[in-house]
Amino acid sequence: MKDKFRIICALLGWATILGQYIVLLSEGTYGGVAGTSLAYFGFFTVTTNILVALAFSVPLLKLDTRIGRFFERQSVRAAIALYILVVAIVYYGLLAKDHNPEGISALMNVGLHFVMPVLYLLDWAVIAAKDKIAFKSAPYWTLYPIAYGVFNLVRGHMTGFYPYPFLDISKIGIGAVSLNMLGFALFYGIGALAFIFLGRVLSKG
Repeated sequence: MKDKFRIICALLGWATILGQYIVLLSEGTYGGVAGTSLAYFGFFTVTTNILVALAFSVPLLKLDTRIGRFFERQSVRAAIALYILVVAIVYYGLLAKDHNPEGISALMNVGLHFVMPVLYLLDWAVIAAKDKIAFKSAPYWTLYPIAYGVFNLVRGHMTGFYPYPFLDISKIGIGAVSLNMLGFALFYGIGALAFIFLGRVLSKG
């Protein structure tokens, strides 16, 4: 049953990621393949959904490799749960009011920001092992979002493209962006502790 659920989720995840990319490419919003790829795969939503799709897919392959063991680690699966939860919260809390996709794009959008977060959080809460996550691992959970933020600041400086308004130095300034990044880092740190605690509670239930 666990494998069947993850197969369905993996297929939905990859289909949604690829589908939204094709839609964006067909719309030509960011130019051709190069421009679209640079923009699309620079969104935190997309990179995090790729992590989710990998987390659903890799364990099914039963790989005794570094990447196989990585995605089987309890702390990694829990961290991805936090990341995809933030994707949903930030989108529906801050961005959705100014984003109105239509047609197939709207369907893909729901998949990326709602369906996949719900499915992965369900998988983590009900299926994934989470009884051995150490609190000392919490600081490492901030590395991915911090690296993402720094990469996009560098890319934005070079190209002028910022995927999110709260990271747009050209509009709100370096000071505000720095505060936003610090706030997110603190949020992820606190979120990591909360998820580790929740994982231990759920494991005892």
